[in-house]
Amino acid sequence: MKTRKLISIVLCLMMIFSVTVLFGCQKGENGGDSTVKVSYWIGVGEDSTYYATYEENPAVKYLETLKFNDKKIDLSFMVPLAGSERDNFNTLLATDEYAGILNMSFASSSPIEMLEDDIIYDLTPYVEQYMPNYMKILKDNPQVANYVYSLVNVEKKILSLYALTEEVLGNFMGYLYRRDWVAKYGTHPTTGKPFTYSLTDPNNKESWTDDVVFPSGGPDPVYISDWEWMFKIFEKAQADLGITDGYMISSYFKGYNEAGGLNSSFGGGNPTWYRNSDGKMEFGGASNSLRTYLQCMNTWYKNGWLDKGFAERTSDQVYAVDSANIHMGKVGMWIGRRAETGAQMDAGDPLTSGIMVYGARFPINDIYGSAAEQMKEPDSLYQYSQLRGSNVITKKIPEEDLPTVLTFLDFLYTPEGGAIACFGLTKEQYEETKDPTYTKYNLINGAYRVEKQADGSNKYIRDESLISDNNLASAMAAKRMPIGYYAKGFVPALNASYLPNAQKAMSEWDYYTNKGTPDRMLREQFTPDESALYSKVYANVDTHMSANLPKFIKGSLDINSDEAWQSYTKMLNKYSPEKVTAIYQRLFDALAQ
Repeated sequence: MKTRKLISIVLCLMMIFSVTVLFGCQKGENGGDSTVKVSYWIGVGEDSTYYATYEENPAVKYLETLKFNDKKIDLSFMVPLAGSERDNFNTLLATDEYAGILNMSFASSSPIEMLEDDIIYDLTPYVEQYMPNYMKILKDNPQVANYVYSLVNVEKKILSLYALTEEVLGNFMGYLYRRDWVAKYGTHPTTGKPFTYSLTDPNNKESWTDDVVFPSGGPDPVYISDWEWMFKIFEKAQADLGITDGYMISSYFKGYNEAGGLNSSFGGGNPTWYRNSDGKMEFGGASNSLRTYLQCMNTWYKNGWLDKGFAERTSDQVYAVDSANIHMGKVGMWIGRRAETGAQMDAGDPLTSGIMVYGARFPINDIYGSAAEQMKEPDSLYQYSQLRGSNVITKKIPEEDLPTVLTFLDFLYTPEGGAIACFGLTKEQYEETKDPTYTKYNLINGAYRVEKQADGSNKYIRDESLISDNNLASAMAAKRMPIGYYAKGFVPALNASYLPNAQKAMSEWDYYTNKGTPDRMLREQFTPDESALYSKVYANVDTHMSANLPKFIKGSLDINSDEAWQSYTKMLNKYSPEKVTAIYQRLFDALAQ
């Protein structure tokens, strides 16, 4: 059934008026000879503290002063109410009321389906001529191209325009541990001497320094044996502090992470679908790597190191498992976020006073399983990629306006255009416009400046007031338009917003690079039949694995019993995970041509 017919017209009209906020009137897409009017559906707007509508965004207004293909762009924005994004997107499609540019973050239909429904353009005939910057980035980054192209009747097409980044954005979550406990209760693994630790500035809790050394010989944990050494230290700390309801490490309720993570430490891959080192897709739900990981987790559970109640915490996000106990200072290691690093969890109470939290990379297994599962770097991880989202161009934009619209969008794939979207206006650009919002927030020297480095590269330096206020920084740039290019140097400038210990944690979380777990955007390339098959197989596999893997960890199923393992894998294979493996492989093979 065609996408527009999925919802009844009466229901759709009701939903439009109830869940949509139009940031400015939606304007027609034919704006005369000198101006092209373009509406853009974005998933989220800006806080009205700064301005009433996104049309008032200073960076947007500056872009509207420029000419593209000898014409100016007049932008309007359609923004759904929070919580209604997906319904709103589908409603607008069904009622023919969608915008000229659609961000696909909340789409239920794939670009291929929208092309079949004659909603969007096939951009392939236009991008070489009107988007040379975008195409050059793709050619310079062939590893990205697999995700950017769509297969339409076996032909590679450009149906979507992706937001891209030269440098991968730092992860927002990862393993954290109580560095203060290691320093206070641990001893040098070789000499047995106590560690020393202090604040270099007594007035700055973030100025922590210590001489901690792990068994692997360095200041940071590298191997599973380093983690287990820490767990024994955490036991001492908890005993000394009288903590009886704490534990050494927490886990997501499923007992595993679909993207890989800690499971990948035991020979690589992840528990679901991943690309192996030969570039071939595999399913990891019955692998020796997964079994070895479960043997380790079972050992930790029996030793009292793993949270005994992990399987019951079904409502907790992976980065906030048992958050209450963690923030009360009762847990040694957990998956957390940047806001929990350093001294940020210091509440002044007996269990958190003087706390120092460090980030840890995923460890390399050096204890469990056979040689095949040991001493292998993790390769399948949850990580940001060079893709930051996708957009489609709909036929609400007349074909004669495509050259202007695509030239405008291509400008956002240059360092100058990308910087306007990412950072905002320079001093020179502000002086051209005298934007009242910049004046109000005393940004008369601009949101950022550029310093040329000795090697010829650019260093982007943001205004201090924006470094300390991410909400203001977003409002002064055009970040809500999820399109364009973050050039080299953008990510380090963005990371300046985080405290030094958060930045160090991010570097540990991204120490290894994800090579195995496919970007979720690849699923946009599935045909409707493939999407339906994927959903069915995934649901069955997820239900079976999340029901049984915690039992292996807790010991009600014996992970060391071949009979128990074979019974689990036999039922798992009945759900035909190899069919999804074949879909992924078909796509990778075809897109590599």
